[in-house]
Amino acid sequence: MKFYFVYKTLAHPELAGSYVQPFTIEERLAHARQADKQLGATVPWIVDTMDNRLKHALGDRPNSEFIIDPKGVVVRKRAWSHPAQVRKDLEELVGKADTFTREENIKLKLEPPLKAPAPRGTVPRLQRPRMQAIVMEPVIEKKGLPFYAKLRVEADGPLINRGEGQLYLGFHLDPFHDAHWNNLTSPLKFELELPKGAKFEKAAGEAAKVKASSDTDPREFLIDVANWPVDLPLKLTVTYSACVGERACHVVKQSYVLRRVRDIDGGGARSDGAGMWKPEEFAKQSLASDKDGDGKLSKSEVRGLILPHFDDFDANKDGLLDAKEIEEVARWLNTHHAPGVPDKPKK
Repeated sequence: MKFYFVYKTLAHPELAGSYVQPFTIEERLAHARQADKQLGATVPWIVDTMDNRLKHALGDRPNSEFIIDPKGVVVRKRAWSHPAQVRKDLEELVGKADTFTREENIKLKLEPPLKAPAPRGTVPRLQRPRMQAIVMEPVIEKKGLPFYAKLRVEADGPLINRGEGQLYLGFHLDPFHDAHWNNLTSPLKFELELPKGAKFEKAAGEAAKVKASSDTDPREFLIDVANWPVDLPLKLTVTYSACVGERACHVVKQSYVLRRVRDIDGGGARSDGAGMWKPEEFAKQSLASDKDGDGKLSKSEVRGLILPHFDDFDANKDGLLDAKEIEEVARWLNTHHAPGVPDKPKK
């Protein structure tokens, strides 16, 4: 048997390490190499193409798993990873193993995320509402400078569905390029080329001046949109100054094309504390699947993140999860997604 990790588009950009979606295959390969070191992985990686064709072929799930037989036939598939069930599948398909490797027997050499070249937490994060990534295409010049800062663009539901709502623009420094903002020069500026009929609160913006000489916090903007025709893309041009370590500083001018279409490969960022959940909110959202209205979730009512850990968090072993038990799932997930060694679920 052979095992592989598949490195696809980031499910939660801005998570531990402040990683952002890569724009080139070289950047994606660098992500996979860092993941290999950071997770102490001993399983080889398969890196998806930049058009995410493998992700699409496998059903666009963020954490799916598949068992493929020697003829290339998918004999088991699961929308959400469940290691214990994989072992049962393999015992059924191949037979029981002679030795049983337990989690505590695996001594992984973990490494921390990449260290930021300048302070973070200098510039307050923008508290944006719940939004979804929309399609954004960087205009990459063959001999141009790297995108030291990468655009994260999101829209709320009304904007995606009706063309009227809020647009988020976030310029996030890519830690793989070891760059920081040069605050001794003019702040980041952007301009939008609006098509005929589009009505935006503003078509240009400039980040606030920062007292610190350098930092690595994102530069963020929230724009009210009165009308954006769905068939008309926007062109965005951004100008900023970035320094790579202590070696060189560059004034960079780069462009993007934005489309009012949800990006199924954009992943879900959660602004400050990305990838983290507020326990009460997590429980409330999860209980929306409570079909019989008893205020608790049975295993048949659970989907996604909770299902693999259902039994671990069923504290009173009644076969149900109440709001308090679901809140504990959120707290564990928040710890599990933090840098370093994750805690185990409570037994």
